[in-house]
Amino acid sequence: MKSNYGKSIILVLLLAVSASLHAQTATNMSDSTMRLRSIFLESGCASNGLGLNYEQRLKRDPRWGWRAGVAWGFGMESASMLYSTSSRIYTGSLGMNYLIGKKRSKLELGAGVSAGLYNSHFELKFVDKEKSNSFGWYAYGNIGYRYQGKKGFQFRAGWSPLTGFGTKHGLNSYADIFYLSFGWAF
Repeated sequence: MKSNYGKSIILVLLLAVSASLHAQTATNMSDSTMRLRSIFLESGCASNGLGLNYEQRLKRDPRWGWRAGVAWGFGMESASMLYSTSSRIYTGSLGMNYLIGKKRSKLELGAGVSAGLYNSHFELKFVDKEKSNSFGWYAYGNIGYRYQGKKGFQFRAGWSPLTGFGTKHGLNSYADIFYLSFGWAF
């Protein structure tokens, strides 16, 4: 049931992008002041921790762009003296996005996939320690606000649904993550 919810979110994102393509005219399709490349640090979304990303807009239609990045995440939980767990996540991501709006403030719609190595540690105090490495992946969407300043400063913030569709190596549930990023467009 949860995986169908994730598929529905991605389908809605794709339909929204398609509808916006038909709604815009050729006269407002390109923004001559838009810089076509950027590098940004991101927390959340595809990064699932802290990530460094490269993005490039398409020259033919700069509303469309693609991104690639690497990320690192860490999580820890402890129940006082009973047990503790920790996870380290090393991922790479690829995605596409679409920008709607004029001038410097835009609505960003995107989708992609993130895959990587999940290193988990579990310790039951005074009894047992376990370590495991596993490969995992998840699909993500993003809906957010993007600002690009005149001199290249870039700010992004928004909401990102994640799902692995319950496959063998995919995320077994649906998650909502908010993201924030700062970068430089050139």
